[in-house]
Parts: sequence; structure tokens; C-alpha cells
Amino acid sequence: MTRTLLLQRHGRTADNAAGRYQGQADTPLDRTGREQARRAAPLLAGLRPDAV
Repeated sequence: MTRTLLLQRHGRTADNAAGRYQGQADTPLDRTGREQARRAAPLLAGLRPDAV
């Protein structure tokens, strides 16, 4: 059985846009980050992952 590992980075946050390091903070996505996630969702779903 062949396994494929897919890495997907989170969308942009206000901290990312300002050049701040986030560490382990759970910073919400900004408008751009939400759009990035919206656009990535069908592409990732099309890969039919067994786990996320």
C-alpha cells in the first residue's frame, strides 16, 4: 500500500500579515486567510483523504 503525506499550511492571519511570530497562539484567520481556506477546501476534498 502506498501512502501519500499532504502538508497544508494554515491561511493568513493578522499576525502573519504584520510579520509577527505566532508560536502556539490560536490566532483567527483574517479575511485573506478565510478566502485561502475557502479556495483550498474543494481541492483538498478532491484528494479524498482518509484522515485530516
